[in-house]
Amino acid sequence: MTVSETAQPIAWVRAREGQLPTAERLFDDPYAHLFVGAGARSDPARAMLSLPFFTTAVRLRTRYLDDVVRAALADGHRQLVLLGAGFDCRGLRLPEIAAAGARVFEVDFSEQLEHKRQTLDAAGVRIPAHVRHVSCDFASPSLDVELPAGLGAAGFEAGAGTLFLWEGVVGYLDDAAVAQTLRLITRLAAPRVRLALNYQLNRFLPADFAACCAAQGLALVEDIDGVVAYGRYLRGEPPEEATLFRLATASGER
Repeated sequence: MTVSETAQPIAWVRAREGQLPTAERLFDDPYAHLFVGAGARSDPARAMLSLPFFTTAVRLRTRYLDDVVRAALADGHRQLVLLGAGFDCRGLRLPEIAAAGARVFEVDFSEQLEHKRQTLDAAGVRIPAHVRHVSCDFASPSLDVELPAGLGAAGFEAGAGTLFLWEGVVGYLDDAAVAQTLRLITRLAAPRVRLALNYQLNRFLPADFAACCAAQGLALVEDIDGVVAYGRYLRGEPPEEATLFRLATASGER
């Protein structure tokens, strides 16, 4: 599957949230439906959507990361970097970002960013000035040079209070790429750096991920499984698969 094809099932889940009664919604994303193309009905996409806990996991991680963004803004962070932005539209749909005067840097493959730009443009949606696109390949051996250069060209201020979101990406990277990205995050934004992400137990055990973060100067603030997240945001008993799903926030702040 291409990046856009893997992003379309996520968009489908987020678009479906808007069909729920207001009291049952975990978030509002009025733009997600724009990205639900034919790819969302492909066999690979259907396979993703049929995975146990997939839909609920996307709902929970979206809400959790929205809350982390709001908390970071309240604490004075004014830069948000979306690592592997996909069809994420937080820069458009969270009014707190514009109200705080924060900037959003959407990092992804150039083809993915162009697809997103064209889709929004076709729908008459203007990308606001505080949202900037930065082309990047996280598997590139030159990531240490390319990502800082791309962010800098887009107006990123090194060392300023920054929250990095790493949503739905870690599972696609090997250990070296994960370590490289964590190292870059701390280098770019220390000492006021935060990171929030999701991962699966088949990729990392919590202790191992904590060690990866610590090796790059990041301390886990929170690392919860889907059971805890389910209890925080939903009602009823979570399915057994929830134990495999993790949400974490790390900080390099002293």
